[in-house]
Amino acid sequence: MVLQIDKIKTIEELLYIDNKEGIVVPFSGNRMQRYYQKHKTNRNIVLKHRQGGFSSFILADMFIDCITVPHSICAVVSHEGRATQRLLDRVHFYYKAMDEPKPQTGAESRSEITFPELHSSIYIGTAGSRAFGRGDTIRKALLSELAHYEDGERILTGVEDAVPLTGELIIECSPLGEDNVFYSRWVKAREGRSPYKPFFFPWWWTEEYQIPRDPPSYINILPEDRGELTYTGEELELIERHAPPCKYCPSECGEHFTEAQIRWRRWKIAEKGGLFFQEFPEDEVSCFLTVGDPVFDPYILTSLAQNCYEGEYHTQGWTFWKPPEEKMRYTIGADTSAGAPGGSYSAAIVLNDRWEVCATFMGRLEPHVFAGILKELGIWYNRAEIAVERNFTGYAVLGHMKDYPNLYHQRDFVTGKVTTQIGWWTNDQTKEYMRTRLKDKLPQLKLWDVNLVRQMRGYRYIKFRPTAQTFDDLVIALMIAVAVKSVSGGSYGYQGSYDNWGW
Repeated sequence: MVLQIDKIKTIEELLYIDNKEGIVVPFSGNRMQRYYQKHKTNRNIVLKHRQGGFSSFILADMFIDCITVPHSICAVVSHEGRATQRLLDRVHFYYKAMDEPKPQTGAESRSEITFPELHSSIYIGTAGSRAFGRGDTIRKALLSELAHYEDGERILTGVEDAVPLTGELIIECSPLGEDNVFYSRWVKAREGRSPYKPFFFPWWWTEEYQIPRDPPSYINILPEDRGELTYTGEELELIERHAPPCKYCPSECGEHFTEAQIRWRRWKIAEKGGLFFQEFPEDEVSCFLTVGDPVFDPYILTSLAQNCYEGEYHTQGWTFWKPPEEKMRYTIGADTSAGAPGGSYSAAIVLNDRWEVCATFMGRLEPHVFAGILKELGIWYNRAEIAVERNFTGYAVLGHMKDYPNLYHQRDFVTGKVTTQIGWWTNDQTKEYMRTRLKDKLPQLKLWDVNLVRQMRGYRYIKFRPTAQTFDDLVIALMIAVAVKSVSGGSYGYQGSYDNWGW
């Protein structure tokens, strides 16, 4: 049996591949392939750029299993006939290019390669051509370009049922908008709501995407891109953002953004236009082109997305990027839920006086549990003012927080005068105020939570109504925090009552 730690070495020793110049060379694992092999689990979802060699590596991995591990049943599903044929041809190439001795294959098939002596096989088919279900047991499965499937949810469910816990299921796709099963599964994985481990591979993980100062004559580049480059402001920002040590990428990513890579980027943008950022993504949010008009400025959100990175996990359950600072004032906005499985989430946002989102929390919790977390979060952040949306389950959360010393009391938008009502009441008027304040403050905000940026980007005007295209709990919490800080300024706690302000 081939051990996982030896798989790359085994592939490189046994297999050959025809490179992009059409030359047959020994298979050599690239950075993306090695990183994936090292960190994968039994359920993986991969957001990637085009033509990076990911599918070729998964096919090689399956092929090695089939010729070395008895009873290895593998399945690869693609979105259309030509892509399926290319995948099948790739596996045939691996076999034919191998040195002897090699295992015998079974009868030729348009969709399956078998190894009878080992009772192993690889099925490669087009989405919908075969129904997977409870009768199948698959050791490894790859769903390639899932966003393009006509009935992706049904196909994915069937494959999931066929791959046991000890098996391996990979979903891989390049970005294709937000209205498809791949995007919904990616968001769930990225937010920690599914067993799939997310992998994002930007275009610079592929070493071939470079053009030298004096390229071959068959590569036509603009005169200003020859010789030493003068970088644009946007390019300098990109280079600086990912300069080592790079907190946005894994440690394995190494140094990047050479002059040759920027030259290739210019050439490809000139060729692809705006589609470049979809087919060769640079961050995992802006690559998904969407329908509808954005509520929040997409250019600002793109900039925020490019600066996102993993925060630190606190033992009480929240993630933070900025720990508490002495004498700093904090506001916490909180959106509540019932905690029902499959329902919406309880969420909290910590905002400081510099308009930095210092910490976030999101989880399906019963009201009393969420109340306890909010109190711990508020105490940690210097007894922050906590504004809980009191609609529906908010009343139950507030009922468990009466002992907290700094609960927000509803204020008038204009005068800032305080009412007797604790918590934030959301109706059509206050929600419009919340959205407007966040839109106004967005250029000042600093935040690093990619899930928050994704939810903000998913807020679209559909038929002139602001509509969330995915979960919006973090966005609601942020809007509450921004609105409260705008209304209450630096004041804290209950400051007396004032009646008849229409709440």
